[in-house]
Order: sequence, then C-alpha cells, then structure tokens
Amino acid sequence: MRMGKHAGSSPLRGSSIVPKPSVLLSPRFLASLHNLTGVELAQTEEALRVLPDCFGRPHVHAGISIRRLRKNIYECRAGLKIRILFRPNGQALEVFFVGNHDEVRRLIRQL
Repeated sequence: MRMGKHAGSSPLRGSSIVPKPSVLLSPRFLASLHNLTGVELAQTEEALRVLPDCFGRPHVHAGISIRRLRKNIYECRAGLKIRILFRPNGQALEVFFVGNHDEVRRLIRQL
C-alpha cells in the first residue's frame, strides 16, 4: 500500500504549475544596449536569463528586484545602476528598455 498519495491521483493535482514565459526583445531595447559598458551588458544578459524564472514568484525574484511601476510596466535590476523595463505580453515578457535609474524615470513619465 502506498502512503501519502491517493491511489490513481496525479502528482500535479492541486498544484499551480504555470509555464515559464518567453522573453521578447523590442527594437527599442536592442538600441538601448549600445549605451551600456561591457560589465553592464553582461549584467543585463544575466538578468534576462533569470527573468522568466523569477517573474510572478516573489520569493525568487529578490536577486533582480522585480517591481511594478505602472499597471502593466515592470522593472528589474541588472546590477546596481542598470534597470530593465518590461511588460507582460500574452505568454511572453516584452523587454523594451534598459538604462540607468534616471533614464528609466524619464521614459516612464513619457508613457
């Protein structure tokens, strides 16, 4: 007799497994990469690598500090100085800007 499970029950029953979103890089984001140093570019690449695993999981995203700035606009950190702006877009996260804190604030005011 198996203990801890109901016979015939699925191991996924009652769980809330959500597929990991893909990351879409907008032309504006790709253009903003040209303003980064080599170190900032590496930090940005790492933040983008972990973003799909962290978004929507508050206890996981502490490392990149995901914050909601507006109803449908979020930011995450790529190192101490660099911020990445993104928005959910269906089953994807659309990344549309990378820059320092002041550049992000200016852009948010324009949106």
